[in-house]
Amino acid sequence: MERLAIFIDGSFVYSASRRMGWNVDHRKTLAYFREGHAFYNAFYYAPITDINDERQKKFLDALAFMGYTVRWREVHSEPRFDAVIATDLLLTAPRWEVAVLAAGEAGLAAPVEAVRALGKEVWLLGIDDSIDLELRSAADRFLDLRELRHELEREAGGRRIYPAIDTDDGEG
Repeated sequence: MERLAIFIDGSFVYSASRRMGWNVDHRKTLAYFREGHAFYNAFYYAPITDINDERQKKFLDALAFMGYTVRWREVHSEPRFDAVIATDLLLTAPRWEVAVLAAGEAGLAAPVEAVRALGKEVWLLGIDDSIDLELRSAADRFLDLRELRHELEREAGGRRIYPAIDTDDGEG
């Protein structure tokens, strides 16, 4: 059974979701791609606009709870994770045979070609009008998010609600 790794550029998936008019469910994404494969790891690269924003912190916590290795950085302009994704692709390549890459930047074409030269397979996940042609050409397969809507769409009201934790220790 092939070992699989997942690499998701959060800003890329968010942008694709806005273009498609529906949100990707990150829990469903993990389940869908893990099926039929041994699983190595899933990396999620998240741009944070305000380090003190509780909603952003909760989102990162939820991703980690789902099983993602979360790499984040505070950004104030265009988020760019190419170098971090490239580094993770290359350093982790000995641990997987297939990578699912949800990203669209041309800067990832060379690292994708490098891991393919090592005998690895790379499946590019996205929408065709938001992926650089050089990157698409470097990948083994292209998986169109639009065609995976039924499997990956987050249901309306898909936010997980956690019960409040009672911190009252009985002393008033």
